[in-house]
Amino acid sequence: MANVVEQAKAEIRFALSQLAARNGQFEFETMTRMLARATVTRNVLIATGPVASGGDQGRDFETYRTDLAGQTQPLGRKIGISDNDGVGFACTLQQDDIGTKIRRDVGKIMASGRAVTFILAYCEVNIPVARRHELQEQVRDAHDVHLEVFDGAGISELLAHHATFWIAEQYLHLPGRTLPPPPDRPDWYEADLARWRQSPTAAWSWGDHVDLTVCLCYAYQQREGREDIPFWLEKLASLMADDVPASLRHATRHQVILAHHLGLGSMRPVDELTTAEITDAAVSRDVHLIADAAVLLLLTCAAFARDETGHSADRIMSWNAQLTTHVTELLAADTYPGERCSLLETLAALKMQPDLTRAGPGGRDYRLGGATTDLTVDERMQEIADYGLTPAQIPAVDLPGVLDAIAHLAETLPDAPMYPIEPVNRFLTLHMPLLMDDRRYETIADVFDGLLADTVGDAAAADQALERANTFFAAGRVLDALRLLHRALARLIRGDSGARLVHATLATAEAYQQLHLYAAAKYYGLLAAGLTRRDDPDLFPQGLFKAAAAEYQQGNWASATRLNHRALTAHALMAERAGEVDRYPWVSDAALELVTIKALADKLEPAVTNLVGHAVTDPRIRGLFDMATAALTSAGPPWWDGWDVTRHATRIADRLGIAPFADTTGLRRIRFACLGVDWTIEFANSAADVVVGERLAAALQIILAYLAAADPALLPTRVTVHVAAGPPGAAATIEENGSVRGETRFRCMLAAVTGNRREAAQIVAQQTLTAVNTVILTVSTLSDARWDDLITKSGHDDLISMICFAYAYDTVHGDLGCDRDIDPALTDRQLLPADVTAFPEPGPGLEFPQAPGPGYTEADSHAGIRSKYEDLPARMLPTLTGLRRDPAFAATVAALREQGWRDWHILFATHNLAKSVRMTHRAPHLVDDFAGARDFFLGPEPDNDPVPPRFFTSDALRHTLDVSVAASARSIWKLTLRQPIDLAAVRHLLTVRYRWNADDVAHDDPFLPPGRD
Repeated sequence: MANVVEQAKAEIRFALSQLAARNGQFEFETMTRMLARATVTRNVLIATGPVASGGDQGRDFETYRTDLAGQTQPLGRKIGISDNDGVGFACTLQQDDIGTKIRRDVGKIMASGRAVTFILAYCEVNIPVARRHELQEQVRDAHDVHLEVFDGAGISELLAHHATFWIAEQYLHLPGRTLPPPPDRPDWYEADLARWRQSPTAAWSWGDHVDLTVCLCYAYQQREGREDIPFWLEKLASLMADDVPASLRHATRHQVILAHHLGLGSMRPVDELTTAEITDAAVSRDVHLIADAAVLLLLTCAAFARDETGHSADRIMSWNAQLTTHVTELLAADTYPGERCSLLETLAALKMQPDLTRAGPGGRDYRLGGATTDLTVDERMQEIADYGLTPAQIPAVDLPGVLDAIAHLAETLPDAPMYPIEPVNRFLTLHMPLLMDDRRYETIADVFDGLLADTVGDAAAADQALERANTFFAAGRVLDALRLLHRALARLIRGDSGARLVHATLATAEAYQQLHLYAAAKYYGLLAAGLTRRDDPDLFPQGLFKAAAAEYQQGNWASATRLNHRALTAHALMAERAGEVDRYPWVSDAALELVTIKALADKLEPAVTNLVGHAVTDPRIRGLFDMATAALTSAGPPWWDGWDVTRHATRIADRLGIAPFADTTGLRRIRFACLGVDWTIEFANSAADVVVGERLAAALQIILAYLAAADPALLPTRVTVHVAAGPPGAAATIEENGSVRGETRFRCMLAAVTGNRREAAQIVAQQTLTAVNTVILTVSTLSDARWDDLITKSGHDDLISMICFAYAYDTVHGDLGCDRDIDPALTDRQLLPADVTAFPEPGPGLEFPQAPGPGYTEADSHAGIRSKYEDLPARMLPTLTGLRRDPAFAATVAALREQGWRDWHILFATHNLAKSVRMTHRAPHLVDDFAGARDFFLGPEPDNDPVPPRFFTSDALRHTLDVSVAASARSIWKLTLRQPIDLAAVRHLLTVRYRWNADDVAHDDPFLPPGRD
C-alpha cells in the first residue's frame, strides 16, 4: 500500500509541475478550490468579478457566511477554523519570488471584502519549512491573520488520499486507478465507490437508489466513510426530481435528510425536504410514510435543540399535532392489524417527542450540546449504553399517552404475528429513564420481553432486561434492577450464555450487596464463580471476591479472609495482565479488606493472627497487600492506630451491626434489617448447620427483596429463627418456639443436600421456601387469602429458581466455600464481646414502608372516624354528660390534645374505658362470653347510670387506647395479627401506614360543657 501511495504522490507532483509549465492557472484554481471543499471547509465560493468592480480582490475563492453546522472539514478543524470563520484562499503557479507573491495576495485580501481570520495559500513551487514559518510570522505581524501555505509537496500529499484522489484524476488528467482503502473499510464499499465515481450516467431507478443508499448509510454511520457523504448526496440528487415516482422520491428524500442530520451535523440544507416529507405524510394513508415522517420530526427536534435547523418550535409542534390527529383518525377507521401496529408505534413516538411549547418562551430553553457530527450513530448509542440516557429537562408531549399507545400495541400484536417487535423493545429501553416512574412501565416491558423471547430468543430478551437493569442501577433503584436481573438470569440459564450469564450473576450479587442482603450476595457470588467457564477464567476470582465482600459485611471475617485469599491467588493465576490493578478495581478492595481484618487480628490470639498472616504473606498477593497498606496509611495513621482491642472491635460492630469474627463463635448469627423487621438467623457453628443456616438466610433475603414491591405489610418487630441441619432426605420442620411480645421466635430443621442431584436440590429448595414463607407470613398483617394471592402472583417456580439458581446453596458452598479451611480452634468460643444491640441499616428501598398500607383509603378512614363521632356519644351518653361537667376531665382532654391526640382518639378511648369499667363492676360474667361482651360494648348505657369521672385519667385513657389498637387494626383495616401481639409494633404500623395519628374529619366538639357553643 505504501508503494502505491508514494507512486501516486510522484505522479501528482509531476502533473502539478506540468500545470506550471503550460500556465494552467484556471485548472489549478479549480482543482485547489475542490481540494479546499473536500479537506478544509465545504462553504467555499469562487471569488471572481470584473476588474472595474474590484476584480477578485486578491481572493481566488473564499468562504461564505453560513449558519450551517458541520461545514468545517477535519483538516480545517486541525488548523483551527470554525464553521462561521471567514477564510480567504489564494492560489498561484508563480515560480519566482513566491514569498512576495503570497504577501501581496494577503494584502489584497485584507484590504477589502468580507473580513477573514484565516488565509490559505496554494502554490505549485515547494517552499522550505523555515521559509513557510517566516512567511506566517510576517503575515501575522502585518495583518493579524493566520496564514497556512500548501506547496506542491503538500498538495500532492492531500491528493494522494483515497477520498481526494478523484480530484487529481479529474483536474490533473491522471490515469484512473483505485488507491488502497483504509484498513477498516470493506472491499464492497470501495468497489461501489470506484464504480460510481467512474459512472457518467445519473441515478434513475430503484436499483440505483438501493445501491447508493447502502453506500450512503455506511458513509454516515461509520467514521471511515464520512468524507464521502457529499459525493453520495450528489449522486442521489437526480432521484429527487419532480418526474421521479413519488415512492422513490420519498425514499431518497428520507435518506438524504438522515445523512445531513447524522453525518453532516445540520438539517438546514434540507429543511425544505423535511417540510415536504411531513406535509405529505399528514394526508397519506401509507403507514410507512407516516412512520418515516415521525422519525424526521424527532430528528428535527434534536436539530432545533442544537440550532441546526431553521424550523421554529411552533412549526415543529404544529407538525406533531397534525400527525397525531391524522394517526388518531386512521386508528379510528378500519385498518389491517399490521398497519394498526405501525400506527400505534408511530403514535408512541409522537407523544414521546419533547414538547417545545412547554420548554420556555419560544422553546429557547431547549438547548443541547454542540454539533455531534464527529460522533457516528454507533458511537452515540455506545455513549448512551456507557453513561445512560440523560433526559433533557423538557417535558414530553404526553408521557402517559406513550404507554397507552404501547399497551394498545401489545393488545393488537396477537393479530399481527409477523409484526417486528424489536424496535418497540429498543424504544422502551432507550426511553426508560423518562417512562420508568409510570407503574405500568415494567408490566408493559415484561410483555414485550416475553414476545421478544418467543420470536427472537431468550438471549435477546435477556439483553433487553439487562439494559433496563443498568438504567435502574444508574437511577439508584436497586430493587427494580434486581427484579430485572432475576428475569434475565432465568432466560440466560436456558441457553449457552457463557460470560453473559456470569456477568449477570455478578451483577445480581452486587445488587444484593447494595441492598445490605449479604447472605444472598454471598450465594450469588459463589454461583458466579461456579458458573465460570474455561473461556473466561478471570471471572472466577470476581465471583469469589463478591462472596468474600459479603462475608466481610456480615462480620464473618475468618471466612472473608480465606475467600479473599483464594480470590486474589486465583486472580494472579487466571487473569490476563493480572498485575494491572487498575483493570480490576475489585482487587484493591479485596486487599483493603485484608488490611482491615489483619489490623484487628493482630490484637487477638495467635490462632487468629496466624489465619490472617498466612493469607497476607502468600507471595502471590503480598505485593497487593503492601500496596493497599501503603494507600491506607499515606495520609497518616489509620483510625484504629493506638486503640485497644475492645474499642477497636466495638467500632466495627457498631458499623456492621454484628461483632467482627462472628464466624468464630459457637452460635453463629446472621442479622439484617428489612421492611421494618430486625431479622436474626442463628445456628450452631458446625459444618452442616452453617450450610443450612446460611441457605435459609439467603433464601429469606431473596424472597423479602422480591416481595418488597408487592408489600407484604410486615409488622415492625423482631424475628429470630434458630436453624439446625437434618439428615439428607429428612422432612423439614418449622414452628414458633418461645415467642414473646416484641420478638417472634422459630425453631427450624432443614435437610442437608449431598451430591449434585437436581431432584434432591429442588426438594430441599421447596422445603426452604416453605420455611421462609411461614416465617414471613407470621409477621405479615395480610390475610391468608391475600397472602396466597401475593405468592401466586409472584410465581412459585420463579421463587424456587431464585433461591436455587443453577446450583443449590449447599453445592456451591461445598465446592467453593472456605469454612472447612478455618482452624477448628476458632469455631467454638467467643473471641470478642457479643453484646451488639444495633442492627445493620436496611438497604435502599427496604426500609419500613411509608406508603399507605394495604386496604387503606382516605375515604374509608374518614368514614370510620365520622362514624365514631356520630355513634360513640350515644352509646355512653350518661357518662359523657358527666364528663363534660368535670373540670379535671376537661384538663385531661386539653393535655391529650396538646400531646397530639385527635378528638376521636379521646372519644374512642373514653368509650372503651367506660364500657370496660362498667363490665368489670356490673357484668363480670361477660368476660368469657364473647357475643355477650360484644353486644354490651355496642349497646347504649343505662339512663342515669354514668361511670364516675375519677376513672378517666390520662394514664387510664392512654392504656385503653393502646389496648384498642390491635382490635382497631383487625376491625377497621382487616389486618391479621398472628404472633403474640406487639402493641408498640401495631401502633407504629397504624401510625405510619394507616394515618392513625393524622386523619380526622370536621366535627363538633364532643367534650364541650353544657351551655357553651
